[in-house]
Amino acid sequence: MVERYVKDGDSSAVKWIFLIIFAALFLLDLWLILTGRIHAFDDAVLRAFLGIRDDALTTVFLGITFVGNQTTMIALCVLAIILPGRLKIGLPVALMTLIGWLAHTLLKAAVARPRPDMEYWLVTETSYSFPSGHSNASMIFFAALLILAGRALILQDNRLAALLLRIVLAVLATLIGLSRLYLGVHYASDVLGGWLLAGVILVVLFAVYENFWPYKWRVTYDIPEWNAIPRNAEKHRAWRKPSKKRAPAELLKFPKNRSPWRTAKPVAKKEEPEKK
Repeated sequence: MVERYVKDGDSSAVKWIFLIIFAALFLLDLWLILTGRIHAFDDAVLRAFLGIRDDALTTVFLGITFVGNQTTMIALCVLAIILPGRLKIGLPVALMTLIGWLAHTLLKAAVARPRPDMEYWLVTETSYSFPSGHSNASMIFFAALLILAGRALILQDNRLAALLLRIVLAVLATLIGLSRLYLGVHYASDVLGGWLLAGVILVVLFAVYENFWPYKWRVTYDIPEWNAIPRNAEKHRAWRKPSKKRAPAELLKFPKNRSPWRTAKPVAKKEEPEKK
């Protein structure tokens, strides 16, 4: 419950660790592509996907890949901006997706990796192969939406809805990347590169969001005011037991008009008169 509402800065070290991991893996993937050391792996994965093709799966993956194409992503970003909560969720998600699209477009032009042979294609493409634009843009959009909308639902005490939303968006973003392999227009390293680049971009942009986005437009796990505590918190006694790091022990019992998450002011001890 309320114990989950911690300051954004508390997890900053973990974020930078993830940034280093994503960046290192992305650079490793790029190096393997440029040196040709990953071609055998790419060919094996591509042939494995070609081997499971059938009419029903093709229809499904064509629909999934349509969700991640440029036109659909633009429509989803516009929809996110015009819906309620656009300043807290829609606009940040749209801006992150736009920055991701610019990043992978520039990388495509710089690396200029050819796509697999056209005989494998089930859709027509005109751009270069690395990184996968569908994988990158869809992962940024759905992951940013997953994080911000999930936070908003948890702050409204709708944890089950937040969990279901996160599962659906994560599965959809993953399937969009896999659809590019099934349709024969990308190698596995292209899709992995798109996901890893999305991870780098998300960590950096969320760091910017949590430090520079106007606080009143931010969905945050920061320390809440008393009236921000979930409505049914009184029914769950566990939330009254904050960890030692977040609240002193003397605040386990507190007046109803005071938040337990504020630092307690030390009570001045009365000096006893010296006995003569």
